[in-house]
Amino acid sequence: MSFQSVEQGIGAIQAGNHDEGVRLLKIALKNPELTGALRAVACLWLGEVSTDPNEKRAYYKDALAADPTNAAVKQRVEGFLAQQFMPPTSTQTTAQAAPPMPTSLPGALAVPNPYQPVQPALPKTGSLNPAVLQPNITTSAPQVVAINGGPNGPATGFFVAREGLLATTRYAIGGSDQVIVELPDRRQVAGYVLRSYPEFDLAFIYVEQTTGEVIPPSPITNITDETRLTIVCANGNILQGKRRATKRLIAAQWFPTDIMDLPDAGGAPVLDDNHYLVGMITRNTASTSAYVYGLHINTIRTQVDLFRQETTEGAKAYCRHCGFYSRALSSGGYYCERCGGLHPQAEGLVRFPQAQTQAFYYEHNSMSCPNCNANVGFYRNNCLRCGQPATRT
Repeated sequence: MSFQSVEQGIGAIQAGNHDEGVRLLKIALKNPELTGALRAVACLWLGEVSTDPNEKRAYYKDALAADPTNAAVKQRVEGFLAQQFMPPTSTQTTAQAAPPMPTSLPGALAVPNPYQPVQPALPKTGSLNPAVLQPNITTSAPQVVAINGGPNGPATGFFVAREGLLATTRYAIGGSDQVIVELPDRRQVAGYVLRSYPEFDLAFIYVEQTTGEVIPPSPITNITDETRLTIVCANGNILQGKRRATKRLIAAQWFPTDIMDLPDAGGAPVLDDNHYLVGMITRNTASTSAYVYGLHINTIRTQVDLFRQETTEGAKAYCRHCGFYSRALSSGGYYCERCGGLHPQAEGLVRFPQAQTQAFYYEHNSMSCPNCNANVGFYRNNCLRCGQPATRT
């Protein structure tokens, strides 16, 4: 019963229902049989969601007392306590003493970048040799880049944030963690896939390159029928089209076009007559025709804002299977806590239970799935192997 309360409490917090999650975790902690790593996990989660510094400190200390040999718990508690007792910094002193941040890349930021991956999912390899891939950008648009190395051929991308964040299609990057980005000055750099949304055919890529400006978005939220559209592709092709009229009811994030043939895997910015950005061309087509759809700029901007919020919530890593920003993978887990997809670096490894990932899918717990009898763990009460609920109703 205590295990189920902890599991359900964590699931409620991850779903955004903090009050219910806290209630369930506190119920679990009242049971003296809840000891060791599982008790420490419950205390850590309560500490994470608490806004009272004294209460947070108490929960962290309780976690350490419950599992004092757990290195992950010890690191979390010591990090919190160190942060609490650090002396305040002096803005004036820091400004005088801090040397300029060195950089080897033109246009690199002199301040921490919210999108820069701490540890890229894949190392740089010889496939990034400029001598192998010939430059193919002929457009002069400074915000448009070429995407190479994806499973579906060359594609286009464009800057959606000055800090080096690019947007392109999920179709272009497929299951890749890293691609090759060719900048307008014909330099080729590594592009790290940070987040993707298969339901929108959208992916975000980070490059160690800033831009002075991004394409200004359209102030008009609705693209009316017959609006003229211009698609700027990285290979120099400029496509002209219109917003196609249709009687079909489509979601607000999409707009139909009268364009059928694309020169690449999509991802090019779509501009109106005033050169405002109205969206991104995708490879999505209607079920009854070959006309492609555009993804509205408002949806892209919303996802940028949500992703930026995700980057402030602790270390995470990209899951190439579902596009999720995974905490489990960044903590050394073997598979994503959302889809159960295996991390590429874990392929071929003998996978043992790990204490630091217990909070994500309880792989330390011996409870097996009542449906498939697997012991891989659960997420939000669903088995990570078969997807069925752990408790039958």
